Amino acid sequence: MKKAICTEDKTPPRRSFRALSRRAIKPCMAVACLCGVGYAAADTLPIPDGRWRGTLSGGLSVTAGNTRSTSINVGADFTRRTDSDKLHAVGTGLYATQRDNNTGNTNETSNLARAGAQYDFDLSPKIFGFGSLGLEHDELQRLELRSVLAGGAGWHAWRRGNEFFDLSSGISYNREQYEPQTRDTLELLFAEESGLQVSPTTTFKQRLAVFPNLQETGEYRIVFDSTLATAITKRISLQLTLSDRYQSNPPPGVKKQNDLLFLTNISWAIGGN
Repeated sequence: MKKAICTEDKTPPRRSFRALSRRAIKPCMAVACLCGVGYAAADTLPIPDGRWRGTLSGGLSVTAGNTRSTSINVGADFTRRTDSDKLHAVGTGLYATQRDNNTGNTNETSNLARAGAQYDFDLSPKIFGFGSLGLEHDELQRLELRSVLAGGAGWHAWRRGNEFFDLSSGISYNREQYEPQTRDTLELLFAEESGLQVSPTTTFKQRLAVFPNLQETGEYRIVFDSTLATAITKRISLQLTLSDRYQSNPPPGVKKQNDLLFLTNISWAIGGN
C-alpha cells in the first residue's frame, strides 16, 4: 500500500488590496499626526504686543541592556516684544547617567546647565542696540561657571512676516571659573540669527556667534544653537535642538575642545491667544 506524500506549499499567501491599504494608511496617519496637520507652529518672531510668549520643554530617554542609560533634559524659551524692543530669555538643563549592570558602577555622562538673556532696542527701523548675559555650567568639562556679559549693535538685514535675519557685532567680557583656575578675557563678538517658517506647522530658529580673543591672538570661541519645532496640537510641539560649544584653548586638564549637544523633546506653548 502506497503512502500519500503531502508537500507543503511555501508560496507566501496573497494579501488583499484592502489589507495592504490598511497597513500603508496606519504609518501615514502617524506621520500626519506628528506633523500637526491643522495646527500652526509657534511664531519665530512674536507679535509686538508686549506680552510674554514662549515654551517649556522636556525629554526623557531610558535604555536597558548590558548597560542602563538614563537621560533627562528640560528647557525654557520666552520672548517679550514691542514695536521698539525685544527681551529674550532661554535656559537648558541636561543630566545623564550610564550604569554597567555587570559591575554595578554608575557614571555621569552629562551634567550641564545653560541660561541667558538678551535685550534688543531699536535705534532706527534697521539698526538696533543690544545687551546680553550668558551663564553656563558643565560638570564634565570641569567648568563651574562661565559668565559672559556683552553689548553692541546690530542690523535687521531682512524681515518678512514673522521671519527674520539679523547681523550683530560688539564686545564681551568672559569670566570662566574652572576647577583648576579662573580666566578673565575680553572678546570681540560677531553674530547672526534667523527664524524661518518652514511650513504652516514647522519653524526653524538658529543663532551663530563667534568670539575672537582680544588678549590671546588666534584663540576664539564659537557658540551655535538651533531648534526645529513641529506643531502636534495648538499648544504641544515636537522639538529637535542642536547646539555646539567650541573653545580653541581649553584649560589644562580639559581634553575636549568641542561640546556637541542634540536633544529631542516635547514643548508646551505658553502665552499668546
